[in-house]
Amino acid sequence: DAIWSAVRSATLSSRPADRPALQMASQAAVPEGMKLGEDFPFVCETCLGPNPYLRMMKMPMSRECKISGRPYTAFRWKPGSEARYKETIIAPEVAISKGVCQVCLMDMRYNVPVAVRDNLIGAGSDLSAKPQSDVNKEFHWDQERKSFLDGQLEMGGMHAAPGKITSAQDFERLQGLSRPNPHYDRNLPKLCSFFLKSKCTRVLNRDCPFRPCNGINRFPELMSNNKPMALEFTKRLNADGAVSVMKSLDPIVDEIKEMLLESQRGNRTENIRNRYHGVKDTLSEKYMGKLEASAVLEPPEDRTITTLWVGMLPEGTSKEELHELFYAHGEVAEVVVLSQKQCAFIEYRTREAAQVAAEAMAGSLTVRGQRVRLQWGKARQERGPGGARIDAPPVEAQPWSSEAGPFGEPAFYPSMDPNAMGARPDAAALQLKGQGQPKGR
Repeated sequence: DAIWSAVRSATLSSRPADRPALQMASQAAVPEGMKLGEDFPFVCETCLGPNPYLRMMKMPMSRECKISGRPYTAFRWKPGSEARYKETIIAPEVAISKGVCQVCLMDMRYNVPVAVRDNLIGAGSDLSAKPQSDVNKEFHWDQERKSFLDGQLEMGGMHAAPGKITSAQDFERLQGLSRPNPHYDRNLPKLCSFFLKSKCTRVLNRDCPFRPCNGINRFPELMSNNKPMALEFTKRLNADGAVSVMKSLDPIVDEIKEMLLESQRGNRTENIRNRYHGVKDTLSEKYMGKLEASAVLEPPEDRTITTLWVGMLPEGTSKEELHELFYAHGEVAEVVVLSQKQCAFIEYRTREAAQVAAEAMAGSLTVRGQRVRLQWGKARQERGPGGARIDAPPVEAQPWSSEAGPFGEPAFYPSMDPNAMGARPDAAALQLKGQGQPKGR
């Protein structure tokens, strides 16, 4: 096994500055002088980690690809101090032909599962065109390997499948689900199954390298579906420690442990194949469920509301950009941008135009390549003279009092009376106190 260090700082700085944020944003750059697949893996930035100086182990023809069954050159490395060791699980030609990472099998452009990409734009979703028999599979992957070595292998997932009709909205939804920045929680150490079964003995001596015995109390397995449970479990671990939580008989803790165990069950090889082919993938189902939920934006009952609220805007977003974006769905009456709060209000002239815009852009709205939030605005409050709301509750005037406080100080000084002019007490307030009409000076 050859051990070498790959310096990535130079390669990262050599990327084109004008490249769109979501175009191959997740692919790690290959260091200069190294050949992809033979000297450097085809992986995403998340799996490679944040450290620009990386020591990697190269193992020539030492692993069997989980998809093709052919031997390939594998790589193994540790992405960071709090990360577990990661290793390539499929051959480079298999990953490139599908357009996915060799480690996590996520799409290289949008950083989403393959099934999500295929469902939205239909790229590579025609399973009937793939070889089925062992002889045809061997021939197919042998041809893919030759094309890869000759530099003629085209990356998969670039175009829609033949006969698949896609629209700009499909690509906008895909960009809305994508992660423009690396998500390093995917590199966390694995969960300790003995801890979850309350049987870990290494946690007593702090020798266990798995979560949460090693002190890392983050659980992305629960954050997507059961965020309150994950926060509660993290809170208890930080307060009581791993040993106390492991020995706890609290039914809430037992329920959280069972949920974590359930997330780890299943056949690993079968899960890898399902993720690669985009079938029966639980993670993809979560993504699609989130997309369907965000695509439904219920209009308010008040028909006078014609305003949409946009949040999480990129810094420097102008009124003209938003006007051009929303004007395609109807006539816009006014655009108000609150730069400090990174949000804006878009008011349409008619309720019908606002509903059309909400239905068309819900769950897929992006500004400058960044996903933003879209919601209905609230009804404007009618205001009377002086800017006061007509429906606001009346404010009762408090009479001025000269009674002393508990330490002998006056409860209110004359200048503190809101009904007085200057320091002179108001006559009506004095009459309420039974002090009569104040004498003139």
